[in-house]
Amino acid sequence: MLTAAAFAVGAVPAANAADTVSTSVTPGARTASVANLAMPAVSYSHSAQDQTGNMTLNADDSTGSGAGWNVTILSSAFAYSGTNGGTAIAAAGFSLTSAATPTATAGQAVDATNGPKVPTENPVGTLDTARKVVQANASFGQGTYAQELGVSLAIPAQSRAGTYTGTLTTTISAAP
Repeated sequence: MLTAAAFAVGAVPAANAADTVSTSVTPGARTASVANLAMPAVSYSHSAQDQTGNMTLNADDSTGSGAGWNVTILSSAFAYSGTNGGTAIAAAGFSLTSAATPTATAGQAVDATNGPKVPTENPVGTLDTARKVVQANASFGQGTYAQELGVSLAIPAQSRAGTYTGTLTTTISAAP
């Protein structure tokens, strides 16, 4: 005896799942620095003299905040080291003589209006008070930038033979 079996194959609906993929972008740092600068030696003189040079400021905003930023530079007095009883050169003797437009080395391009740019208040002058040398408005300056700064050290008449060393404090802070 034969039995017929009927199989009913029902359509099984496809199962859909709401799967997600996520990641995070973590903030980096905001940094600024000026490399050590060795200005050429000058000869002893009975008259005051100026020694000029250039230094490069490097600024980086890798925070991902888009907050904008500004950089200031301040100098200490130039301490004397030697055996001739010399005295320090005051911080007011070291000054910025020029500030070039920054150039991008990585990240967001320079925008002439929003930065990074030389601030509207001219940074040229003595560094015995902090001077803002570059700024970026909100949503700009998200990258790495270099800026050439001209400097001059006023060496007083009859400064004793020896080495004079100053310290620069470079500060980068959020908001232009």
